[in-house]
Amino acid sequence: MIKASYEQIVEKIAKISGQSIDEIKRKIEARKAKLSGLISNEGAAQIVAAELGVSFEQQDLQINDLLQGMKKINVIGKVTDIFEIRKFKRNGLEAEVSSLEMADSTGSIRVVLWDTKHIELVKNGTIKQDSVLDIKKADVRGTSSKEIHLSSLSELALSDKTIDKIVKTQDSKTKKKISEMQKNETARINATLVQLFRPSFFMTCPECNMKANFDNEKYSCIKHGAVIPQKRVIVNAIADDGSENIRAIFFHENALKLFNVEDSEKVLDPIFTLEKKQEILGKEYSFSGRLKKNIFFDRNELVVTDFFELTPDDIIKELSK
Repeated sequence: MIKASYEQIVEKIAKISGQSIDEIKRKIEARKAKLSGLISNEGAAQIVAAELGVSFEQQDLQINDLLQGMKKINVIGKVTDIFEIRKFKRNGLEAEVSSLEMADSTGSIRVVLWDTKHIELVKNGTIKQDSVLDIKKADVRGTSSKEIHLSSLSELALSDKTIDKIVKTQDSKTKKKISEMQKNETARINATLVQLFRPSFFMTCPECNMKANFDNEKYSCIKHGAVIPQKRVIVNAIADDGSENIRAIFFHENALKLFNVEDSEKVLDPIFTLEKKQEILGKEYSFSGRLKKNIFFDRNELVVTDFFELTPDDIIKELSK
């Protein structure tokens, strides 16, 4: 039986650092408290590992072992889905980003390709459904869910290995009512947005996406020191499906998608937000996400990983099932 990645990393930190498992867990809880709960157990464990000089770089890992913030990891997985290549503008120039999902015997994860050479492998059909990929020197990022990101320094090739058994850990195709969802469960709900709160933002390290701390008039990351941070927006809303309502959390990319913009500053503009609020409220969406407990406010929240607006035809199809 495969242990949860959190327990694995705690054991590894303890073994390499020479400290007890209980002491490592106390450090992790202290780090979470300092960051006001804006980080998972796994993310806090990664920070504690860095503080103690424990490195996880250049290791051959399985998908279930991956944690936010890991750098230069090596992993092999089978492609289970390939998503549409998206265009965007960077410094006034048009660029592309490709993404896919891959899985192994321990779980599944989204893979994001930024380099044109890697994207071309998708375009020309070298990488296709059921291809087994050998990824090296990639980073694990993500705020609401972990993702593998490949830069121009990462290596991507077809593997001659076979993977017969795969596990889909992020099965967001399972449709449920809000009232049926359990803590830490990932599922899909159809619900109407009935309230939209004023967007906010937080600053993160551009290297690992961890929250950047502001002190002495400069931003710093616990792992990478002084950094020029990137602004990440967050939108809170209330979704209602008739069985119950729930606070839905949209982190950066999904917040931009909800507002249908590419510029985060537009999301933070109160006049623009008010206009969008009138447009968005009352619409019905299909949300994929994970239910988590916000211990500070003692409430359940849906961390949205993807969503789309339901058309009248979609709603009719759902009702006819």
